[in-house]
Amino acid sequence: MFFSYVITVMNLSRLGNIPVYTAAVLLFSGALFLVQRHDEQVMNGSFRWGRLNDTLSQRPSEQEQRIARQFTDTTLPQLRRLGLIKRYHRTEIETVITVTGSVWNERSDFFKESFLTQILVYNRVNGFSSQTRIIDERTERLYAQIVPPDTKEFF
Repeated sequence: MFFSYVITVMNLSRLGNIPVYTAAVLLFSGALFLVQRHDEQVMNGSFRWGRLNDTLSQRPSEQEQRIARQFTDTTLPQLRRLGLIKRYHRTEIETVITVTGSVWNERSDFFKESFLTQILVYNRVNGFSSQTRIIDERTERLYAQIVPPDTKEFF
């Protein structure tokens, strides 16, 4: 009789543990789901309140968008026609603009500063790296550059 009582108590205690085990499995599964979701968001970009939250989340102003459009539509083609820009190459790391040294040296400081500003705005609006180098086509001499954080240097 004693043994049957012990067996009955053990069976009841095992039945009492089923909700505990179920809750533990649910909590563990929920934790794994949240970790997996967080990892996906980190790998695909950070989201907050349903919107992408990164350095590009600030929308460019209308003026910046106009400058970026003007750079590709007008400035680059005209400077290529004038013979200043020989090659325009962009990678994930930087933008390299190869120029004719004699034409570059004839340009005013105001033009050079404005040109670098347009490149900087164009890269920012389109989500490209701001790092830019302007080099001579023959000597590969560095004339100007933009280094993060958006610092313009002339040589």
